[in-house]
Order: sequence, then C-alpha cells, then structure tokens
Amino acid sequence: MSTFLPLKGISGVFDSTLNNDIQDGLIEYFDWGLLTKGNYFNVTAGETSPNGEDMSRLRMSSNDSYAAGQVWEGFRKNWVWQSGVSLQGFTAPLVGTNNTKPGISGIYIDNAFYPTTTTGTYAYHVDYFNGRVIFDNPIPTGSVVKAEYSYKYINVLYANNIPWYKQLQAKTLQPTASFLDSDDGPWNIPPESRAQLPLVAVEIVPTRTFKGYQLGGGQWVYTDVLFHCIAEDEMTRNRLVDIISLQNDKNIHLFSSNKINQESRFPLDYRGTPVSGALRYPDLVAQYTAGKLKLTKTTVQEMVTHNTNFFGGIVRMTTEGIKTNI
Repeated sequence: MSTFLPLKGISGVFDSTLNNDIQDGLIEYFDWGLLTKGNYFNVTAGETSPNGEDMSRLRMSSNDSYAAGQVWEGFRKNWVWQSGVSLQGFTAPLVGTNNTKPGISGIYIDNAFYPTTTTGTYAYHVDYFNGRVIFDNPIPTGSVVKAEYSYKYINVLYANNIPWYKQLQAKTLQPTASFLDSDDGPWNIPPESRAQLPLVAVEIVPTRTFKGYQLGGGQWVYTDVLFHCIAEDEMTRNRLVDIISLQNDKNIHLFSSNKINQESRFPLDYRGTPVSGALRYPDLVAQYTAGKLKLTKTTVQEMVTHNTNFFGGIVRMTTEGIKTNI
C-alpha cells in the first residue's frame, strides 16, 4: 500500500495558482469597473488637442524590432476594445459592432479608410495594450496614418510591470509638437518600456494566513494586496486612492485562468489583439467562475510626492477567499 499523499491545492506545477488568480481577477475587475464609470476618452479623426495637435494621427515607431514604416503608434496606450459600455450622458467608446473583430473598425492611410479586415499590401493588426497599429509589411514612411479610437485614462497594471524597468511617462494626455518626430521626445521609448499616468499597479505581498472553513476540508485564505496609485498631480492621486479604498468590504468574482487557458479563451492574443468573440470581464466570470473574493481591512499606508510630476499613494487590502481543495 502506498503511503504517499499528493500535494494539495494545485493540479500541476505549470498551472495558475492562487496568487496569480487573485492578481488577474483584481486587475480585470478594476479595469472593467473603471471603464463602466467613464474611464475613457474618445479620439475622432482629425480631432485636435488644446495645443493644436492632431490627436488621431499616429507616429511612426522608432522601435528597432520592426522595420521602418511597419509600426504606427498613438500618443496614448491601452486602447479600448471592449464593447457594451454605455453610460447616461456619455458617448460610448469608439469600438465596432463586429464581434469577430472586436475593437476599432479600421484606420485611415493618406485619407483612405482601411477596415480591420484589410488584406494584401495594407494588412495590419491592432495592439490595443500598446496603442499601436502593426502592418504585416512596412508602408511608406511618409504616410499619414490616423485612427479613431478610445483610450483608457486610468491604467490598471501588474506591479511587476513598473517601475523597475519601465519609465513612468507624465504629460501624455495630449500629443506635443515633437510627437510625430520618431527620433525625439518621450514617445521615442517603445510603449512596452513605458507606463503612462495615471495608473494603479496591483501587487501581491508576502503576507498570508489561513483559517479552517468547515469540517471535512477547505480553508479561508487571507492574502494581502497593495494598490500603488501614481499620478502627476495631487488631486488625481487622491482620487485614485479614494476609488480603491472605498471598495472595502466589496465582494468580487474571480475566474479560472486554468480553464480559460485549457480552452484557449483568453481575450487577447500574443499580439495584444482581441480574438474573435473576445470575452470581457463579465463574460469571464460568468463562463469560468472561480468563486468570490472579499476585499477587507483596507488601509491607506502612504501618501508621497516624488517630484512635481509624480504623486504616489498606497492602499493595502486583505483579500478573503475560500479554497475548498486544501
């Protein structure tokens, strides 16, 4: 008779585990929750900023990983691809109605419209997270590329994405005169290597406790989380801290990243492009539910000013959930 008792709480070493599920769930919840509260700005074709720059025009990327003329990027990252957002008194985000191609309906090249289904010379895909259009093959570097899109104002990120190797980028709410210069200005840094303000970065901290759930198995699991709120002015930083901390005693739904992975149903592909029928947060928790998480014991730990452009605040929460397989 074997005396070996297998590890509990996991199915395999390469599966998503509790820390990942909590972090994924919190980021998707706040990203969607903020979007439904108006966390976006629309950019229409030819729209000008207060300083007179064309906000819809994309700049040719200077990223050495691509050929010149292959990548064209907006002044803001994190474009909206999710449909179904409707707020009274607000214009809905600029996304199409084709569920097989979620997101914007197309782009303009030298004033000619090319839908996202374009093939041939001008075939392209949209990297929504990095706010850019990537052509299958380079187009002439003198082209004028524009897009109508919506970008998310507050960015909700994984804390490991900032700021250790990324440059925090302030003053990005409108393009500057140097925006179109691919060899100058703060936009010269590839979007993968910069994080735009304002932002909330979610960090799982090494504090966890357990309590028995019921006779026969299962435990309450308490995991602490930090929300790093960073903005370029004090008022916005304070607003971020309030938005997060006021969710104390809130119950949210988690989704199973393992089941989503097994069925290849992640909303975005490796290019940052929504897949056909991409699932939004409400769809993920409805189809791949993984229980609830309660946000408790909220405290505001720190409010700091790093310089005239960076104001930070930290909100700490304890998440409370049930693991029935431990």
